[in-house]
Amino acid sequence: RVDALAEDMEFFYGPGWKDNIRPSREAKIYADRVREIAEHNPKLLIGHQYTRYLGDLFGGQMMGSMASKSLELGDGKGTAFYKFDDIDDTTDFITMWYTKLNDLDLTDEEKEDIIDEANLVFDLNVKILEELDGSAMKAVWTLAWETFREKIGLVKTTVN
Repeated sequence: RVDALAEDMEFFYGPGWKDNIRPSREAKIYADRVREIAEHNPKLLIGHQYTRYLGDLFGGQMMGSMASKSLELGDGKGTAFYKFDDIDDTTDFITMWYTKLNDLDLTDEEKEDIIDEANLVFDLNVKILEELDGSAMKAVWTLAWETFREKIGLVKTTVN
């Protein structure tokens, strides 16, 4: 994901982006959280992988398409982050990921901690989006997140 993100950053900000772009306040808070749990409780990184990687994978096509249209991007420029060329079948990949997750030897407490961390990751990402672009991005992210959770069976769809 780093290479794809770097490609997009160079597209939007030019080849010197690493010297000119600094993380926002909320992005720093998120990065600090990742470093903290990587050092003290690395199992919680599963919550980050679930929220960010699987969320980006699942919502990537929608988000990439929306970005291309709204920003009038051509030839896929600026949307490399939303492309997962190494994954042939999203559903198969997610199924395999969950199979491996279920095979991990985790206590009930660890499972709850991972779920709590995934919810924290969602909240931290919403704060980053609000900082960048306000409530419209929050709405898109929330829609993508809830659709993803429904798709994988974490949330039951109700009919009134």
